[in-house]
Formats: sequence, structure tokens, C-alpha cells
Amino acid sequence: MRVFIAEKPSLGRAIADGLGGGQKKAGFIACGRDIVTWCFGHLFELASPEAYDSAYKKWDRAVLPIIPGAWKVGPRSDVAEQIKVVGELLSKADSVVNAGDPDREGQLIVDEVLEHFHFRGKVERIWLASLDARSVAKALSSLTDNAKHAPLRDAALARSRADWLVGLNATRAITLLGRESGLDGVLSLGRVQTPTLNLVVTRDREIAAFKPKDYFTLKARFEHPSGAFSGVFKPSDEQPGLDSDGRLTDAAVVNSLLQNVRGKTGSIKAVTREKKKKAPPLPHCLSSLQKAASARLNMTAQEVLDTAQKLYENKLTTYPRTDCRYLPVEQFEDASRILMLLHCVPGLEQTAANADGKLKSEAWNTNKITAHHAIIPTGEILDLSGNERAIFQMIAEAYCLQFYPPLQYESQKISVTVDNTIWEARGRMILDAGWTSCARDDDEEEKEDRELSQSLPAVMEGDAVTCADVEKLAKKTTPPPKWTEGTLIEAMANVHRFVADAAAKATLKENEGIGTEATRAGILETLKKRGYLKAQGKALVSTDLAWQVMDLTPPVLKDPVTTAQWESKLENIAKGTFSLESFMAEQVRALPDMIAPLLSGEALRIRGVRVFPCPVCGKAMQKKNGAHGLFWSCTAYPECKTSLPDDKGKPGERKSTAKDSGHVCPDCGKPLRVLRKTSKAGKPYELFSCSGYPHCKSSFFGKGGKPDFNARPGK
Repeated sequence: MRVFIAEKPSLGRAIADGLGGGQKKAGFIACGRDIVTWCFGHLFELASPEAYDSAYKKWDRAVLPIIPGAWKVGPRSDVAEQIKVVGELLSKADSVVNAGDPDREGQLIVDEVLEHFHFRGKVERIWLASLDARSVAKALSSLTDNAKHAPLRDAALARSRADWLVGLNATRAITLLGRESGLDGVLSLGRVQTPTLNLVVTRDREIAAFKPKDYFTLKARFEHPSGAFSGVFKPSDEQPGLDSDGRLTDAAVVNSLLQNVRGKTGSIKAVTREKKKKAPPLPHCLSSLQKAASARLNMTAQEVLDTAQKLYENKLTTYPRTDCRYLPVEQFEDASRILMLLHCVPGLEQTAANADGKLKSEAWNTNKITAHHAIIPTGEILDLSGNERAIFQMIAEAYCLQFYPPLQYESQKISVTVDNTIWEARGRMILDAGWTSCARDDDEEEKEDRELSQSLPAVMEGDAVTCADVEKLAKKTTPPPKWTEGTLIEAMANVHRFVADAAAKATLKENEGIGTEATRAGILETLKKRGYLKAQGKALVSTDLAWQVMDLTPPVLKDPVTTAQWESKLENIAKGTFSLESFMAEQVRALPDMIAPLLSGEALRIRGVRVFPCPVCGKAMQKKNGAHGLFWSCTAYPECKTSLPDDKGKPGERKSTAKDSGHVCPDCGKPLRVLRKTSKAGKPYELFSCSGYPHCKSSFFGKGGKPDFNARPGK
């Protein structure tokens, strides 16, 4: 008996359809001598710290960092029935086919099942980039030895163990630190989420601190026998009235420039005309699709991933978790069939009908294919609505554009000199609209080019021109834009753009950023769930809690270079050029130094965080939100049970309804206060307590309106 183990039920059903003759059973589908069963993602997970030592159950600095000697895994409690089904099938199997998703995580999901049940029979691998009948049939006829994919499994295992080490230890350390600075609850850190969050906090701080500056731009209209055109002033480095960024800020200088050039004759200094081509944008990878859908549809990154996954599972598009925007040349022969079927998709009729299936764009390049090719339609068509329809159209449109000719245009530039000043006019003359004749306006660069699309007149160097008019445009500098889900996903993939250090920038560019196509959307969702990020219209902004956490976090955990280097090594493990053991040894060596700043007693002082000491024991107080509102509690609880009311963000004075009794404490000499109370039995009584509390905790029961110094509570 041969058993296929799929990563999820939808993948299992597609394989069963390809095998044919399937009979659905509890947890599997029988297809003759073949059985198809499935996981629900990971059936097993890394054990919690207390599984290694009961001492780890308590969050305590003294035991950090926690580093397992031999890693333990355990079954997920919510999938116990399916684990039992898979185990029973494996006990009868002669061979197994690993049908995990075509990536490193999919490899591990099935391999860890085989390891748990100690399966020692023959194991093959099926690689399914799309689930349509043609692709499944082709994949079933080309199974490979599962052992050759072991490096993928090791890369996934390395990722999960490294995330456990860093995430768990850093989270415990910063949570303990946060309590000492007044932050309640669990504060979460992670090797990808923390540098991502730091990108947002850094941007939001720049925006908050931004102060707009006034400046001017000058625009002139020039007249020439061949026609009029517009140009903008290009100040030289020696031009007076400029700020440090080369902007005109001196109004007097501006007015002088206007007077000096208006109505004057100048000459053409230089003319540039160059024919250029612009290829259609490449088909989508996941991050480009997420960015485009965020801008066009205001969808979150997770919504885009979930929708693309549904399209894949419904056999309409290929595997979505891809970082590649190229296509294998071997699939080009299938293009005409797919284009023909796209004719009937609403909104794509003309785009598909006018596409030329014989044209081959630069997207067709087998040498640039990574683990998966770009996301494209399979040729299967269903009646869709809502987000599924919109995302399918975006994927299909990008594919159709590969069969249009490039945009051809003449790029034009004229430099004019008037009274020792330089003015520049830019233009563009369309020669062949090509793919832009049917493309949407999502291409930001193309939109900018269209805005400069004046066609300049035919002029020659040395020709005389007249400055017929000139105007000044008063402007203000603007802060950097707030992040959106789409732009943040793109920033994670291209984080080198936000790093100043040249060596670090080169490292990040080579390693393709932080996170992976499969995990970035989940990272954003995690940051939102933990209260670090929130939506603000189309923008994604950081919360006050995020700012506080970033203040406490040491630079090494916020630095994108650190996690990008990890991703590079994980990729090398997947390629078989680096080992799991070497990677984990590096993580274990680096971990103590990484979290040391969070464990140091100086950590809060170094970061300038104000700490409020407990008036009783001196330990830090932490702010909490109780049933009756905010209050402050000692971090040494339960050893010290001191609590104080909140007073505008700091611990206030303990409120007391007691009155001065006219008597003094026999232990310290301070006045005793009398408090009238009622016992549980409903009997009223008086209690005399020392006003020197909490330094003196003496109290006495009353007798005849006076304190009875021989009757102390608890005695």
C-alpha cells in the first residue's frame, strides 16, 4: 500500500482526483492501492520550556537563557484524531509520498510525521506548484526521492528552533524588564517581528518629529519658433538662497530671479532625444501582489495571502508563496491555451483577446526560477466574486501583459540658459503604447512618466528662446509617508533600502530582506494582535506600547542585518551548503550576548526609562489595569503585596479613610489613626493603625474608644 501524506485536506483532495477512483473515508481517501491522507499544517510542535525542566515554568531571570540540550516535540492536542489516522495508515504502508507544500515548511510538516512514527520504508516526494488536473497528472508521473529534499527539512527545522530560542528567551527577558518599568502583561520579541516593528516605530517617530519647511520652485514658459514648452529652474551649487538640501528658501532671492529672467532671451544649452523601451511589469510574486492589492483594494497582506491560497486550492492559480517573478520557458507552449480561456473572464475580455501568444517577454527565463515560479493562472475558470475575483484578475492581467509588446517612446530633455541660470524641460513622445494601452495605473513609475508626457518641440543647440513668463510655486516639505501593509511588506523584502551602512546594505540586498514570502503577512498579523500595530485608514501605525517596547529592546534585536544574515544561512541550509548543526551552534553561542542587555540591572537606566520603587521593599512598581481601573503593584509580589493608586501615570499616595485618634504608636511614636470597620458577622469594631505605614505596620483593636495595645490583629 502506498500512502500520500498531504499538508492539508485541499491538497489531498487534488491528489486523490488525479489518482482517480477515490472513496472518502474518515481522515483519508482510498484510491485503489493508493491511500491519500493529510495533515492540518504541523501535527507536532516544539515542546514548552517546562517540558525540559519544571523550574522553567516560572519566569525568572536566573534561568535565562533557556537552551534545550536535546530538542523535544509533542503532538498538537487539537489534531489527535488525525494523528491517530495517519499513524494507523503508516503501520500498514509499504511506501509513502511526501505531499507537503512545495517549500521548506511543507517538507518538514510531513517529514516530522514520518520521524515520529519511525517509518523506515520507501519515501518519495511529489512537487505540486499548481493543483489543476494537468499539473497534478504531470507531478504524479515525476515523483522524486524524498531524501534529496532533506536540506529543505533542515532549513525549516533550523528556522523553528532559532525562533524558539530567540523569541522565548527575549520575550521572557523583556517582559521581566517591562514589569520593572511599569508595563503590565507579556511583551513579545522575535527575530523577524522586532526589526519589522522597529521600521514602523522609526518612521512614525520621524513623522511625529517632522517640522515642515517652506521652499519655492520656479517654472518658466519658453517660446521658440517650433513651439512653446515649460521648464523648471535647476539651481547650481553656488546659487544663493538655498538650504542644505538644495531647495530655494529665500523669498528675496526668488523674486530677484523672477525679475532677471522674465521676458529675457536665452539659448538652448543642450538637447537630448533618446528612443527607449519599457517591458511590461513581471508577473506577480506574493509580495508584489500584496503591495498592489493594498494600494488598489485596501486589502491586508494576510487577506491577500488567504485569497491567493484559496485560488490555488481551487486550481485557478499556481502556488502563491513564491518570491519569484519569472516563468520557466518550458511552460511557454501552454500560454495560448491559457489566454484563450481567459477571454471569458469578466474584466479581462479585451486584455486577453488582444494578447499575442507568440510574443515572449523577459519574464520567460528558466535560469531565474527559484523554488517556485511566478503566480499565474492555470487556465481553469470559475465564477468568482469579491476579493477572489479581484485578486484573480490582478494575477491574470499581469500574465496577459507578458504577451504585449514593450512601451516604446522617445525620452526628451532640453536645457536652457537665461541670464546665467539653468532651466530644464523634460518630455516624452509615445511611439508605441504597447502594454500600457490596457494596463491599470498601479505602476507608480509609469504614472510619473505620464505626468511628464509633454512632447517637446524640435529645437537645436544654440537656438534662441524667450522666457515669456515665469512663476514661483510656494511649497512645503512633507514628512515621509506612513506605512501601509503593502509598502511594509515590500520594505521587509527590500529592507536594504532603509539601512545607511554600506556593508550592511549590501548584505541585506543580497539576502532579499527579512522574513519570507510565506511568513511576512503572518508577522504583520502577529504585531497587530499583540497591540503593537493598528490600522489608521489605509495606513499601518505603531502604538504607544510599541514605542515603549522598542525603547527597551537592545539594538542587536532591532537590527534587520541580524535576521537577514540568518535568512541567508537558512537558505544555504536549504541548498545543502550549510548544516543545521552549525547553524544551531551559532545561535546557542550568540544567544547569551543577545539578551544580556535585557537582563542587566542597568538596562532601564541606560534606556532612560523612569522606574518607580516600591515604598515598602524598594523593588520596581508596575502599572496594571484592574477591575476598578489602573493601579500600581510591586513586582516582588507575592513576597511584597504593596499596591498604590495610579496618579497620572505614576504611583500615587495610598488613600485612607482613617482619622487621627489622638493616640501614638508604642512601637515608633507616630500618630495612630482610627478606622471604623464591620466584621464578617456584621458587628462594628474599631482598628487603630500606625500612620507610619508601610515602614511601621503596627495596628491594634479598639476598646472603649481607645487602642488596646495588647490586642493586635493576627495575634
